[in-house]
Amino acid sequence: MYISTEEYADAASVSDATAFRRLKGLPYRIPTRGRGRKHFPLAAAVMTLKGKEVDSGAVDALTEAARDLFGHDLYIEPEALPMAHSFAEWLPSETMRARLRAAQNFFTVAVANSRLCTPAIVRNLSPLRELFALCPPVLVWVLTGGEAPDIDYIAPAFAVSSNEAALDQYHTPMTMQEAA
Repeated sequence: MYISTEEYADAASVSDATAFRRLKGLPYRIPTRGRGRKHFPLAAAVMTLKGKEVDSGAVDALTEAARDLFGHDLYIEPEALPMAHSFAEWLPSETMRARLRAAQNFFTVAVANSRLCTPAIVRNLSPLRELFALCPPVLVWVLTGGEAPDIDYIAPAFAVSSNEAALDQYHTPMTMQEAA
């Protein structure tokens, strides 16, 4: 899920200059036919909101304005893992944190119960579980509530599409002695 500077300014009720200043330095994408307009990850953008903006409903407004630039793609690159971790720590309400914990726990169970659960996925389960917070339907649900996404359906496909060798740098592999 991504949001432009203009959409951020409207949703947070701040000036374009303030939106630009807050989003400067965040990772961004310029979509095809985007006319050079930068789109920032929703998870990173909401973390720049001030407390009074969060209290006034800016999180819901940003989430509503955000869009998935790549259709219904479940892939999240491993480089987004630090953002996923920061996002989980930032969540301003216990309700949001509880939804994230539930989504991550259901993710683990859904992957474990899937025929797609392979040793390569199990090895990277912890970083995949953190990245799952950025999966578009999960991200929207964590931020706004409502009906929970079908995690049993999404989780195995997400695990397969986002599992990469690059995730290996985010965990310490067990040695044979530790496993015994």
